[in-house]
Amino acid sequence: MPAERLSAQDATLWCAQDPRAPLLIGAVCIYERGPLAGPDGSLRIDDLRRHLESRLHRVPRFRQRLAEVPGGQGRPLWVDDTDFDIEAHAHAAALPTPGGQAELDDFVAQLLATPLDPRRPLWEMWIVDGLEGDRVAVIPKVSHVMADGLALLGFALAILDFEPDAPPVEAPPWHPEPAPSGTRMITDAVADQARTLVDGAFGIARAVARPRELASQLAALGDAALGTAAPAPRLAVNGPVGARRGFLQLQLPLEEVLAVKRDTGVTFNDVGLALATLALHRYLADKGDHPPGTRPRVLVPVSTHGTQPGGEIENRFAQMVADLPGPEVPPAECLAEIHEEMVRRKASSQTEIAPVLYSLAVFTPGWLLGRLAPVLLRNQPFINLAVSDLPGSRDPLYLLGSRMLELVPFITCTGNMALMIGVLSYVDTLGVGITVDPDVVPDVEALGEALRWAVGELARDVLGDRATAAG
Repeated sequence: MPAERLSAQDATLWCAQDPRAPLLIGAVCIYERGPLAGPDGSLRIDDLRRHLESRLHRVPRFRQRLAEVPGGQGRPLWVDDTDFDIEAHAHAAALPTPGGQAELDDFVAQLLATPLDPRRPLWEMWIVDGLEGDRVAVIPKVSHVMADGLALLGFALAILDFEPDAPPVEAPPWHPEPAPSGTRMITDAVADQARTLVDGAFGIARAVARPRELASQLAALGDAALGTAAPAPRLAVNGPVGARRGFLQLQLPLEEVLAVKRDTGVTFNDVGLALATLALHRYLADKGDHPPGTRPRVLVPVSTHGTQPGGEIENRFAQMVADLPGPEVPPAECLAEIHEEMVRRKASSQTEIAPVLYSLAVFTPGWLLGRLAPVLLRNQPFINLAVSDLPGSRDPLYLLGSRMLELVPFITCTGNMALMIGVLSYVDTLGVGITVDPDVVPDVEALGEALRWAVGELARDVLGDRATAAG
């Protein structure tokens, strides 16, 4: 692929991420072991690597690395990794005995605490043996600069099949393009910055020529900004995020969640936020941090994807900030309030604020952004936690003929948000991944129990006697 400049928002993320808290997303995928094992009983790691490599033409970004412009002039470039080696990305590992859920969660926590090699394409996939129940874990781990949740789902669908006996894919030859020379990088960066300035100037001129429309847009942006400018309550899940990670994965009944969604007419995202709200309040109550009227503030990633010419999903997203109901609100009313809040936030211009800030950040030198942004994020007063939830496939997926049994997403902690919750449906279950900094949130198991409790409470309050049948 030709070299491509990192987008404004991705360049900001790349420069701003704290080396101790790399921005990572991924998933824990559990498979039947039988089809993934060879005649001698060992995993078919070489076959898995060949399978991955045969599908990478569907996601060309996964064979590209980041190249910095000499002297820090402008945004980095995506360039083909001319030394691409699948063995540097697809790794084999084994869990310690007894290979249960605790050992797997500890393994994922270690992956989340380990940065990716910036000299290579920013992803890894771990094939993990030794899991009890004759199962194997396959764990893709990707930099958020490279993919968000929906783009990662696109990568998964590119390498998986909907049938166990799907024929092998004949991959086209791959001919990597060499990176531009340092001189070319600098001249292109200067030209890009000039175009950005000119486009900005013309944009301002066009806006000034329509003063009434400009005033309306500025007012909408101002209202949206004011809606998130007040400080969030200080909670026990907030504190400077360090290098350690804790992780817990859950499987929750999807049909009960969908029954609540159908009965109330809300969105899948609304239900996920309601479950997170109820669970958070229960956790805080158990920790003695539960003042009445406390309304946590959540960051909700919102996909704004397009597609690239080859059909690959672009890594484009915005952030929406919402105030969650307080601890005194009953479950059904909590869900209704969240739905109203999300409708109101979506109708505002809030999602337009982040692109404006990212565009302005382009004019900040990368070295300065890299020094200032982690400090600002560790002390930001506006957000307590992040929750990302997506509906996934209702059909089973297969890897080399092996059926995926479970799917749980994970997202990293950053700044002073020491609690992140990822939610993704698969077939008839809801996979939930909870990531924490254990030095700030030491009891991730309690959060898991609170989420299990929240599903039952919400279903009983909304569905009544139908809750047990739905579950």
